[in-house]
Amino acid sequence: MPCKLQPIPDSPDFEGPVGAEVRIVTKNHIGEVLILKADYAGQQLVPPNQAITEVSFKVKKDRNSLKLVCVFSASINGVGELRESAKADSQLLRPLTGDEPFQLIRIIGK
Repeated sequence: MPCKLQPIPDSPDFEGPVGAEVRIVTKNHIGEVLILKADYAGQQLVPPNQAITEVSFKVKKDRNSLKLVCVFSASINGVGELRESAKADSQLLRPLTGDEPFQLIRIIGK
């Protein structure tokens, strides 16, 4: 299955079909990158006191934000990627660096 999120031209935002299941994963380059906190449309996606490598959610109608805080084993020198992962596909959503642990992705459900 292909990725559900589509980049919106000339924008950092994405759009996807309402109700589509999206799986977001981290990819390590320098050190390990984990998702410490994730919130999509007010729903917490990471269990308390855990740091994980992937989160999943269903695209909601209209404009909603995916807010993430990542942690890096290599501290501010850490480098990785935030990707959408599907069975037969994967796409880069954001590059990740240890000196910028907060990420905000707007997703427009259509």
